[in-house]
Amino acid sequence: MPTVSIITPAYKCRETIKKTYESVASQTFSSWEWIVVDDCSPDDSFSFIKDMVKDDNRVIVLQTPKNGGTAVARNIGLKHSSGRYITFLDSDDLLDPNYLECQLEFMKEHGPLISAGYRRKAQHTCTDFLVPDEVDYKKALKGNPLSCLTTMYDKDVIGEVFFPEDINRPEDYVFWLNILKTGIIAKGNPQVLATYNIISGSKSSNKFKLIGYMHKVYHKTQGINWFKSWIYVIRWAFYGKKKYKNVR
Repeated sequence: MPTVSIITPAYKCRETIKKTYESVASQTFSSWEWIVVDDCSPDDSFSFIKDMVKDDNRVIVLQTPKNGGTAVARNIGLKHSSGRYITFLDSDDLLDPNYLECQLEFMKEHGPLISAGYRRKAQHTCTDFLVPDEVDYKKALKGNPLSCLTTMYDKDVIGEVFFPEDINRPEDYVFWLNILKTGIIAKGNPQVLATYNIISGSKSSNKFKLIGYMHKVYHKTQGINWFKSWIYVIRWAFYGKKKYKNVR
């Protein structure tokens, strides 16, 4: 049984997935499984991935029944995971070789939910983002410092948790909020252990389109009243502007 399950949603990723796989395969900690879930890519990404890893029995390649988005793909990966520790990796991002080793060592002393620093590689800049020492539910409501790229949790403590499939975006934010709402506190690993590739024009790069979704996050998923939810949206917007001010 692998110690860690790494879950990757994949969609039209033929150009990037090979380097992502190489970053997983080069881990200094070897007890892992990599679950890649293709979300019915319209190109040949699914067959390309299967062929790429055909000789590596640590990799499980699955496909969604129909195109359903990253939440559906990640949830399928979660349901097929067998590792005690769960971490996520998008199909165009990269883990440093010591990512798993350092995170597991950090988790021994700091509890069941941890998040490490990462470098943000954009078109013109490459800047580091460091997670706060502690992130509780109240702090996370003001802005999300927990990235799927470098956040890891202990499934034996957290339990079975899944991404909401009934909201368009940002389902990852709701995922972390729901865990923190139980009283769990995330601890920040000060090490920079991965690379987040910011692609111009991608869904995650356009923060203004998220504003409408964010009110639904606070009001519908977290049960915060309509007016106060808009206050949190404003706080989230200022947090995001500060977080990405040097990323170009």
